[in-house]
Amino acid sequence: DGPSMQDIPRYPNATEGESMGQSSPGGLLSGSLSQFTTTDSFDQVLKFYTDALSQYAPELMSHTSELGRQTAISMPQKNGMVSVVIQEFTEEGTVNITLMAVGG
Repeated sequence: DGPSMQDIPRYPNATEGESMGQSSPGGLLSGSLSQFTTTDSFDQVLKFYTDALSQYAPELMSHTSELGRQTAISMPQKNGMVSVVIQEFTEEGTVNITLMAVGG
């Protein structure tokens, strides 16, 4: 069935930011989101999550923008998707980590 949000490890020493959850009547569409920030390098964070989630055969999508690099690591669930999005902000010297679950 794939991992749940509770199966996704939290990056060590990351600062927790916003979190939210939403559920619709009947539970047909639900989701949750948790954000974290670290001053560790993008490569360190990416390696941590690719190693930690390798058992789920994740799909990775990466691109680079003027702000920095970004990689989304997605793993299907029975009725949805769990993703880890890693975003590099080179000017700020930070990396944002967003954990998302969508689906029932």
